[in-house]
Amino acid sequence: MQIENCKLQIAERRASRRGFTLVELLVAISIMVILMAVGVRVMQFSVEDRRTREAARAINVYISSARNRAMETGRPCGVMLRRLQGQPLCVVGLEQVEVPPAYAGETLDSTARLQVTDTSGGLATVTAQLTLAINVDLVSKGDLVQFNCQGPFYTIAQPPAATSLTLTLDVRQGQMLPWPRTPDLSPPAPYQIFRRPGKSAVAGLQLPVRAVIDLEFSGTDDDTIGAVSDQPVCIMFSPNGSLERFYHPGHGGEVHPGTQPIYLLVGKQERVPAGSAEDGLANWQDVKSFWVTLNPQTGLVTTTEVAKGANLAESRRNAREGQSMGGR
Repeated sequence: MQIENCKLQIAERRASRRGFTLVELLVAISIMVILMAVGVRVMQFSVEDRRTREAARAINVYISSARNRAMETGRPCGVMLRRLQGQPLCVVGLEQVEVPPAYAGETLDSTARLQVTDTSGGLATVTAQLTLAINVDLVSKGDLVQFNCQGPFYTIAQPPAATSLTLTLDVRQGQMLPWPRTPDLSPPAPYQIFRRPGKSAVAGLQLPVRAVIDLEFSGTDDDTIGAVSDQPVCIMFSPNGSLERFYHPGHGGEVHPGTQPIYLLVGKQERVPAGSAEDGLANWQDVKSFWVTLNPQTGLVTTTEVAKGANLAESRRNAREGQSMGGR
């Protein structure tokens, strides 16, 4: 009888503790919500970091394939960086480009007679009077011109006319021009017009969502690309694999020789422009960002993580001297 009473008391206690109180349920739900919020935040950062890493890896592979294409075809090939509409400091897509064959006029005896019209500000202006009309649909502002198959490359500074070209040349390094000054004209000289790169048949590269090339801090040792223009940026490789030219409106003109390393900063869109992110960091200060660096002599492409605690110059130097992370 006593045992049965004990069993009855235990059953009654269990019946009285069959569920949770409202307070207990609210506490449990609150803890779950907090844990979920923390987990989602951590996962969000992890996903964004993976996107940035994947973008840097893909850019490395894509640019390297353009270099290989130049070596295989024996013609200059490269990549065009497409700026994001409304955010010209951001690049979200790349296209492979190649240079069409040089244009030397409509006939074999097409020539030009030249005169120097201005040399102020370290930039020489030269007018080329063409003996025979050219096809202006094949030539455009920004194309490069060489005379007598030697010497410097002049840049077409204005939309071309059928029988004349306005050219410019950087003479800050003391470049001597063999052409007479106005009003005299030089003897006829054959010419070649090296046209701007055009898109190739190779498929483009679209970066992962929110991952960008940050043009605010991308550029060379002497210059950053910035938002001087909303036009695309082109990086060209020569047939031997080295950097040939760098097209972007900036310091010293639009076409730059490929004599310096090119640094492309791969980071997050919310950090462009610098200081716009919640933590105030720029992409070059974020150790989860990457430098994709192009060597001017070899054209080889390396990818390195942004160094912690370095200034911009040191960060670029570390990228230039660092070990590539390859496809990791």
